[in-house]
Parts: sequence; structure tokens; C-alpha cells
Amino acid sequence: MQRVVLAAVAAMTVCFSAGSAQAKDSGSVYGGIVVGNLMGTDRNVETVGSSAFRALGPTIAPSRVKPELDGLSYGVIIGNHYNTNGPLIVGLEIDISGGGDATPGSFSGAPIVVTAPAVSPAPAGLTTSATKEYGLRGSLRGRLGVKVLDGFSVYTTGGLAFAHVETTASVVVNGAPTLAWNGRNTQNLTGWAIGVGAEFEVIDGVIVRGEYIYTDLGDATVTAVGNDAVNAQVTLTGIEYLARTDYRGGEARAGVLLSF
Repeated sequence: MQRVVLAAVAAMTVCFSAGSAQAKDSGSVYGGIVVGNLMGTDRNVETVGSSAFRALGPTIAPSRVKPELDGLSYGVIIGNHYNTNGPLIVGLEIDISGGGDATPGSFSGAPIVVTAPAVSPAPAGLTTSATKEYGLRGSLRGRLGVKVLDGFSVYTTGGLAFAHVETTASVVVNGAPTLAWNGRNTQNLTGWAIGVGAEFEVIDGVIVRGEYIYTDLGDATVTAVGNDAVNAQVTLTGIEYLARTDYRGGEARAGVLLSF
């Protein structure tokens, strides 16, 4: 993640250095703050194993759970844009943001039935849960826009996206919370972002913006492994919760920028 962020900052530094001498004539460097609302579209955490866990059946082991990933986001943007001789505007910008709310998704399963005289390891069933959450994230994107009216422009944008994410999974035996499986996976993902927006210069050097950005960072996986109490139960041997989820979704944002 540090390498990605440093590379993005380095690219912007080069862009600023090349453009600052021409800023008054052809464009400007700008920076500001944005606030947004995450609107994840593919939120399911899919069960992909282990085979012993899936073999328990859909009434005990869910094929998926659906945690929520939404809420308020906030961040900063810096960029550089150039005005061509016509209405066209081209530029490059980087944004770094955080925030968003993660709500677990869970499923309470039916009891595990075994043949007598064996004793069921989970007579009250299992509760399976998962969460997905963003840490620091951002993007390095090009912009292509057009001036529609004096001070008002619309644009499209796209480029590299990156994020630090955390995915967790757990399974608990109902009525016997000491029997549990837990897993946590943090990783850095890279992908792409694309979006559209509009901005208006309210006074000289002060710009307000509204935009929608869709980001695709691919998939993440996590494995919930049994604790010592689980491992001591022969009937629970080989049962682990392996899950996969995606980090894809949209974000509506509004921002205030200062142009230098």
C-alpha cells in the first residue's frame, strides 16, 4: 500500500512541477476536501469451503451472508488541470479517503443432527458471521471534461484505485460460545475507478463539485479456523469456514476545492 501511495504522490508531484509554470495561462493546481456516501452494490460474503463445512447443508451452513458496507466517507483531493484552446479540459488528480460503516452479516443455522448414541456437537445450531471494511483508500485518475457554461463544466474520470481492507469471519456454536471459529484477513487491494461529475466555480478560485465514482478492487478471502475447544471435538474435525467477498461499489461525493 505504501508503494502505491508513494507512486501516486510522485506522479502528482511531476504533474505539478510541469504545470505550475503554465498555471496562470493554461490551467491550475487545485486541492480540497470531499465528503461522500458509500453505496456498495455487491455486498455478499460467499461460502467457498471447507468441504466439511459446506457438507453440513444450507440450513446449518449458509451459502452466503450479507454484511453492510455504507455510510459517510471523507477525504482530500489534489490535482492539476489544463485548459486547452477550446472548451476541453484535461487533468490528473489523486484522492485519499477514509470512513464508512461496517455492519456484520450473520446467519443462525439449524441444529446439527447426529445418529444416536453420538451426541450432537451443536444441538442448538451454529451462528455464522462476516464483516468487510475499508481502511485507507484512494485513487489516481485522469479527468476529461468540457466547459458547458462560464464557470460550469462536466467531466468523466478514471484510473487506478487502491485500498487497505479487512475481512473477518466467525462461527459460534449456539449455547456453547467457547466452541468457536475465527478468522481475520487484512490486505492491500488494487483495481480501477471510473466516474462522472460536474463542478462550478462559485467565485474566483473556489470550486464546488458533485460526482459519482464506481470502484472495483476485486475479491478478498478469509478463513475462520477452530479454537482449541473445537479441535478437541473429533466430530468437528475439518470444519472451517472459508469465505470470499468482493470490494466493489459506488460512492456519491461532494467537495469544495481551491484553485491556485
